[in-house]
Amino acid sequence: MIVGLISIIWHRVFTLWYGRPTKRLLSLLLLSVLLHDFARGFIASPRAGTRDSSSMTKVHRLPLKALDATTSSWEHGPLVSSRPYMSKMLMGDPTLQKQLLDSLEQLDSQTIIGTDESTFDFADFPYEPIYNPENDPLWIQIKLEAKHTIEIEPSSGPQLFTNILSQPSLLGAITSIVSHEIATQLIPATSLQNLFLEMLHPVKDAKAISLDIMASAMRSPSSVDGTALHAILFNQGLHALVCHRLAHRLWEKKRTGLAYYIQSTVSRKFSTDIHPAARFGSGIFLNAGSAGVVIGETAIVDNDVTILQGVTLGGTGKERGDRHPKVKARAILQQSCSVLGNIEVGEGAIITAKSIVTKPVKPYTKVSGVPAKFESNVEIGKISQGSYRDNDVLDKDWRMHPETRELGERIEQLLETHSIFLLNNDAERVQGATSGTP
Repeated sequence: MIVGLISIIWHRVFTLWYGRPTKRLLSLLLLSVLLHDFARGFIASPRAGTRDSSSMTKVHRLPLKALDATTSSWEHGPLVSSRPYMSKMLMGDPTLQKQLLDSLEQLDSQTIIGTDESTFDFADFPYEPIYNPENDPLWIQIKLEAKHTIEIEPSSGPQLFTNILSQPSLLGAITSIVSHEIATQLIPATSLQNLFLEMLHPVKDAKAISLDIMASAMRSPSSVDGTALHAILFNQGLHALVCHRLAHRLWEKKRTGLAYYIQSTVSRKFSTDIHPAARFGSGIFLNAGSAGVVIGETAIVDNDVTILQGVTLGGTGKERGDRHPKVKARAILQQSCSVLGNIEVGEGAIITAKSIVTKPVKPYTKVSGVPAKFESNVEIGKISQGSYRDNDVLDKDWRMHPETRELGERIEQLLETHSIFLLNNDAERVQGATSGTP
């Protein structure tokens, strides 16, 4: 049929140019009708396995709505600065809940919170709390998670005993794991762990790493990997952050050669290139991957920031000195976005995937595009509750069952009490950076 139509059209065109004037006019009219009918039939005719044109339009619009950044699961993640970690693995079983409750009740408040006075009253908070790594409630939960995992999977016993159960503290455990991952013939794992324990501050860095672990466990959209045990064992972004904290301490002590060595090793191992001079707060979620993360020398990242794979915090190439971005608390930098220059990304701001930002971003706004432009305001009604979204309920499963709800509420109360040194009023959560809202 198409061949016949083409033949008729060719015949009419030939007649149009070489026939009589009247015949040319009639041929032109017939040609117009044929082209109109052909185009109409090609576009509007139904095909097997397809819908009509209105249905096809709806099908093409759905993916655009699905790509809307307001539906991003990363915006549902709880803020570490407002909530303690509660193990999903332990809270779903009354027997495990009882073990956790017994461990928390054995903790005396004076062993967790030290003050200048011999006594301390949680109801009256006149003194600055001091972190005791050996009695960290997060570390207690990780050890219980490890014991429960061995019961389920006995073949994991040697790894979990070596990396978790035999370690004296959370800092000792994660530095042991990371040391074995980045060990080389030049610096073996034992020497690296000794270097970690020598350079990292036993209180400030231990607190920051604890909050980083909580962020890795609590903020990931995955329902499978949302435990602190999985984060400390397998999360490469967390391991890269721990290594950076070592490199940063070496940089502060003017041991720049060794700091660069750690940076280079981590870059090859985890595809995460962070300059040793860059300053980080705590509660950072770094989703490292093969896409790589690049963060420049004078960059400052505040608390509770989410950084996904492929993010670049770089310079424009036109500046010297202080030339990298300053990212304020609770900001979310989505996949493969780039923030260039000495600009500020405001508190709670969201930069959507693959955007390029070259101008300051106001607090609690969302920007997207190349170059990035204002898209919408960010909902902040639930920030004080610990999340961006109203429909976010942390660990709601155990609250739905009577046998786990009563114990769970008691555990939640104890965790909030014993984790107060991690969650609030900490002026030193950013290494050398100036904290606060913009």
